[in-house]
This record gives sequence, structure tokens and C-alpha cells, in this order.
Amino acid sequence: MNKLTIIFIVFVLLPFSILAQDKHKVGAGVNYHLDQENGPGYHIFYQWQFGESFEFETRYFDNNDIMLENNDTNIFANYSQFSLGANFIKRYNSDLSIKAGTGLGFVINSSNEAVIEKQMSPYIMLAATYQLTKNLALEFGQFSHFNSEIIDTNHSLFLSLSYQFGQKYSNYSPEVRTASPAVRTTTTETPNQVRPSVPAAVVEKTPQMKSQAIKSNPNKPQWYVQFGAFSNISNAQQSLTQLQQLYPNIHFQLVNANHYFRIISHAFEAKQRADDFISMLKTAHNLSGYITQLSLANN
Repeated sequence: MNKLTIIFIVFVLLPFSILAQDKHKVGAGVNYHLDQENGPGYHIFYQWQFGESFEFETRYFDNNDIMLENNDTNIFANYSQFSLGANFIKRYNSDLSIKAGTGLGFVINSSNEAVIEKQMSPYIMLAATYQLTKNLALEFGQFSHFNSEIIDTNHSLFLSLSYQFGQKYSNYSPEVRTASPAVRTTTTETPNQVRPSVPAAVVEKTPQMKSQAIKSNPNKPQWYVQFGAFSNISNAQQSLTQLQQLYPNIHFQLVNANHYFRIISHAFEAKQRADDFISMLKTAHNLSGYITQLSLANN
């Protein structure tokens, strides 16, 4: 690791990590230039996410040996590049998100003096990020740098692993995955499709369930935000415990409705109120849920 890499880590990553708020990612990976001659290069990066869909990013690239053409002559160079930009994020689910970013790149060091350019050049980036665990994420994407002169417009692929931390450090949903059928996200369900492995009466006999009973009128269907549905009560209780530990200031309750053990919020008389509650959870706690309408009169 050369001096420029060390300077990048000390004077860029550490100050932002200490002073910034919200989410932070640090990571490293490999990058493969489309004109790569030898093995792939490497990169390190820092990302500071301000909200649900925007983040600041800075990266350091070491490209290894690249073959460049200049006046019908091949030039080989190992050059380093620094970039500074912003990414826009679109989340598809709790694990997968797509990024599109842009910014400026700077060639700061090269084994061939002819390659170094004393100018800024824009870039664009497209990537997909998959959340492996609460803190670890895998990212795959492409960079296109619009340089001039010898380097010219060039493209490279990258694969990286990042570690996520901070006050809102996780995009990962704590919902427990089981071998049972997938959780429904619509409000229309077939009651007999899945039967719970534990009788419905067990819910009423469990002390934890009694303390979390819904106090609203059970005969009237009402709107709820649902965080998970399970055919097995032990899996439901495990997920409920995780949610209560991660989000102690949010009210969760476990009910048996339509042959599922469901983790839901308090009741809302209007669907719009439930939708507003979901928006608040995403913004303030980075927690996702689904709107459902239930009548708990016979449960």
C-alpha cells in the first residue's frame, strides 16, 4: 500500500467517520478495466448515506497495468485515480438496492508520465448492492470515466465488500425467514391455504400475547402495518423478540389472524394513516412494513 493510499484513509475516511451522522460504509474490492493487461486492480471507498435515497461517496482506485493507444502506439501504465461524487439509491426490497451515481475523477499518480492529466474528468456509475448481513454488503457495478487525451473515455467493472455502521446502520430487515410459504403482502388472503402448526388457542394462553392484545373494537376491520407473518408460533415469537430489541420505542404485537401468526402495529382507522406510519418508520428507523386490513373478532 503506497503513501497516497495511507493519506486517503487517514485524511478522508477517519474524519468523516467520526463527525458524520446517519449511515456509513467503508469497503474494498477489485476492479477490472476493459483494457486490463495483467491482474485486476483494487479500490477502497467511503460512503456517507444521508437518507433513504442519497449518499456521498469517495473512492481511491489503483488500476494496475492498463494498455492505452496513442497514435497507433500501445502505452502501458499503472495509474491511480481519486473520485468524489454522489449516488442516488433505489431500494427494491430489504436486501437489494440499485445505485446510480456521478461525480469527478482525478488521475493522481502513474507509472508513465504521459498518462497523468492535470484536469478533472466526470464519471458515471451504476451498481447493485446486496445486503448479506446487518453490517456486510456486496456491491457489483460499472464505472465510466470520461477522460481526454491518452486515457480517453474508459470503462471498468468492480466487485466490493463493505462494512456498514452508524446510528442507522442497517438496511437489513430483521424478519426471520422460514421454510414456510412466503409472507403475503396483499390484503386479500385465502384462509385455508396455510394451517398453523400450533392451535389458535395457544395464542390466548400465552402471557406475552395477552399483554399485547389490541384494545380497539375487534368487530370492525381495521388497518395495520404488518412486519411479518408465520405459520409457526415459535418463529413468530423469535422475530417479535428481535424487533423489540432493535426498536424498543416502537409498539409491536403478535396476533393469530387468518391462519397466520402476524407481527403487527397498533390499529389505524384509515389506510392513509397506516401509510403515513410506514413512511415515518422508513425515514426515522429504516424499518419496512406492509399495510394489511384485519378483523380480530374471532381470533
